[in-house]
Amino acid sequence: MTTNEILMLAVGWVLGAQSMNALHAYWASKDARRAAAQSAALLKRMAGDSFLSSVRAYRLQERPRLEPHPAELLEASVRDLELKVHGGLDRFEDAARRDGLL
Repeated sequence: MTTNEILMLAVGWVLGAQSMNALHAYWASKDARRAAAQSAALLKRMAGDSFLSSVRAYRLQERPRLEPHPAELLEASVRDLELKVHGGLDRFEDAARRDGLL
């Protein structure tokens, strides 16, 4: 082998090593970006799970049941009676119209 060939071999090795080094750096940066995205997604998922578990725990807590005021019960029953009376009158009027009485 001549000196020129030995020199070209050495240059080829150096260029190959440099290009492989650059390629490995590129792959490492892609892996780092992918890992950061996965980490962010996992963090969001963990925050959502934490929120949902706190909501579940809040729902399971024993809370005192509020009884409606007697006036509210009376108002609701009067409103229900009123709706039933109006519904009955509407049906009565419809039947009268069908029979030709109105």
